[in-house]
Amino acid sequence: MIRATDMTDAYKGDSLVRRWCLVQGRPRCADHPVDVATAPPADIAGQLAINRAVRSLQAQVDAYDDAVLLASQPEPDATVPLFDDARAMAGDQPNPAHAAWVAAGALVANAPAELLHLIRTRDDALETDPANGLPSEAPFELVPPALEAFDPTTQTVDLVAGAWSEARPLTAEEAATWRALMLIRWPRVMTPRDAIVTLLTPVEWLAISTSADPGVRATRQAALGANTVDLDNPATAAALQVFQMAGLLSSERVEAILAGERRA
Repeated sequence: MIRATDMTDAYKGDSLVRRWCLVQGRPRCADHPVDVATAPPADIAGQLAINRAVRSLQAQVDAYDDAVLLASQPEPDATVPLFDDARAMAGDQPNPAHAAWVAAGALVANAPAELLHLIRTRDDALETDPANGLPSEAPFELVPPALEAFDPTTQTVDLVAGAWSEARPLTAEEAATWRALMLIRWPRVMTPRDAIVTLLTPVEWLAISTSADPGVRATRQAALGANTVDLDNPATAAALQVFQMAGLLSSERVEAILAGERRA
């Protein structure tokens, strides 16, 4: 079973970032990882926020499972003998094992409802209707964290000591480089990274890249996982239509993207 301490972000020489999510209450990486070499910083920053949320929930689950195991053991003695330097009995002292046992019981007894819901989902023990035996409780679903607005023209993220940092402002040199790149007149056939960075807003891309909709996932992997994105290819229009039907893009934005209108 995966524990929170096993849920690292980067691997393969820090070139890929895992996309952690919850599948039936258990942490999984159901989507392709973020490729650091091609992904916009907004995608990396947004995924890291989601990873932290999933890891935090799993840490709570780990603590609860450990507490259940400990609390199920026989109660240890409340005190243990205290000996002096000559190994002579000098009275009693509190037993750390008993304190830990009491703390475990308190943690189990006071577990929040959200955590218990997640655990029931994981254990396939959701509440049922006694009248018909059918589930009366929906499975636990992760509520994505509220992501701060990320502007790739003014912000970036760094890899520091093997871990991705929070977003930080671009330096003057980095900002100048970005502005120079944005002045380039891109062709209508471009790499997926160029399409994401120049045609989509950070909010739009975060919504598309983190969507749990199976159709959106498959379309994203096919359309933005290819070698190139061709704005004149009907398949590109079809992919954008899928995103629009899922409520991730407006019809006006689809038209603007197909027209090759770059973000300011």
